Amino acid sequence: MENILKVNAESRTEVGKKISKQLRNKGRIPAIIYGLDKESIPIAINLDEIKAILKAEKGLNSLLRIERDGEAPVEAMLKEVQWDYLSNDIIHADLIRIDMGKKLTLHIPVHVTGEPIGVKLEDGIFDFMTRSVEVRCLPTQIPTEIVLDVSGLHAGQSIKVEDLEIGEGVRFVTEPTVVICLVATKGGSSAGGEAEDKGEAE
Repeated sequence: MENILKVNAESRTEVGKKISKQLRNKGRIPAIIYGLDKESIPIAINLDEIKAILKAEKGLNSLLRIERDGEAPVEAMLKEVQWDYLSNDIIHADLIRIDMGKKLTLHIPVHVTGEPIGVKLEDGIFDFMTRSVEVRCLPTQIPTEIVLDVSGLHAGQSIKVEDLEIGEGVRFVTEPTVVICLVATKGGSSAGGEAEDKGEAE
């Protein structure tokens, strides 16, 4: 099912630092929509809407429908947000057009739950090495996150990309042998590189 955030925007014809400052004084920021070999569109977006997107469940991976001035809506995603290094305020946003029928390549965060048995009972040390993985899928199939239960992980075991479960229609781009996390022994050794010692992701 599509889960698209509606964003109200205004077209803008004037550009430059002076115009950008005037927009920010009114609670809006300059932005631009580009991609799919189409003409770039300068727009202005309410700052609160950008903040809401960043706080949304999928954050930068949120699907957006940009509506402006009676023009045809544009499906897009936030490509980049620029911050003022002095005030830490958002000063500009780049949005990239998307085709709902074409696959995207993007990063999905990995979150772990539980305490590994190798830490709790076997004096091991947990190392969370890879906190996001790259996947390829249609815009409507973008996962929010990958949640990994590590409670069954023993000392000397690891979990790799090839052990992860992902939704239907989603393919990992990150190499299958990349280690997500491991429990090393205090002597510094782990069996993360051996296939028979891989933990199971649930």
